[in-house]
Amino acid sequence: MARPTLPDLPVVVITGGSSGMGLAAAQRLAQQGARLVLNARAEDTLADAAERCRALGAEVLTVAADVADAPAMEALAQQAAERFGRIDAWINAAGTSLWGLFDAIPAEAHERLIRTNLLGVVHGTHAALQHMRGRAGGGVIVNIASIAGHVPMPLAASYTASKFGVAGFTDALRDELSGKGIAVCGVYPSFVDTPTPHRSANYTGRVLRPVPPVLDPERVAEDIVGLLSRPRRALRPGVHNAAALAYALAPDTTGRATARAAERFFLQSGERQPDDDGALFTSKPLPAAVHGAWGLRERREAGAVTATTVAVGAVALLTGWLLTGSRRRGRA
Repeated sequence: MARPTLPDLPVVVITGGSSGMGLAAAQRLAQQGARLVLNARAEDTLADAAERCRALGAEVLTVAADVADAPAMEALAQQAAERFGRIDAWINAAGTSLWGLFDAIPAEAHERLIRTNLLGVVHGTHAALQHMRGRAGGGVIVNIASIAGHVPMPLAASYTASKFGVAGFTDALRDELSGKGIAVCGVYPSFVDTPTPHRSANYTGRVLRPVPPVLDPERVAEDIVGLLSRPRRALRPGVHNAAALAYALAPDTTGRATARAAERFFLQSGERQPDDDGALFTSKPLPAAVHGAWGLRERREAGAVTATTVAVGAVALLTGWLLTGSRRRGRA
């Protein structure tokens, strides 16, 4: 199988590169001397992110554009190639979330979320391949999905749809490009301490809270950057990914339990706040930031209990499934 061979100082395009995991990956790559092309919608935030990376020694090009706009992504790729001569890696990190009862959220909000999260990945990847396919050395595409790409998330139905779409798109394209020297990798983190609460659309009537334990975005960024030199099919950071096993073995039971937990966690606890579409339709010129408001110590401490519960639950479901199958075979 032909594998990509990236140079020591690669040219890397990062959509969503002004905050969260995208910015964390950009800063880590800057420390390694990569040449960076950062994309986001808010020019001021993007400029702030670029200065952070330049201070670490990187040469940086910024391009303000919306990933939901296919021609804008083609222009982004063209500007990157004109500035640096090639594109070695493309990280699709742009995305947002949308929370609330499905039918209480305006239809246009669902549509916009899917355009950003799913079509944004499709548009970015399409643009990248125009500059990678057939080129010596190939390239690496990294798509940031979510645990919601494997385990449905109640109160985030369209977000789940977008991330399942990213997962399917990533897997299909990986197989299509097998042997062509272009690696396609998927990353499926659980809740991450990013500025998400300040940008997500929220129709729950409550302040958004993560389900602990919350991942450090810099830890996820380390995984993302590692894929550029050692591509893998998928990475699943975070203990919540253990729920994927439980869902695969007992989807109805796991789904009902998840829905009850989501209702308690997102609709019945936390401070009240008005519904807000966040940065879903328009960008918010916030300072560039890797971390958000989801890394509080008490939530990390509570996470130890959650992690144990998830692991024990998965094992219990597996054991029950095996025992049930054994009894059925015995009666046959």
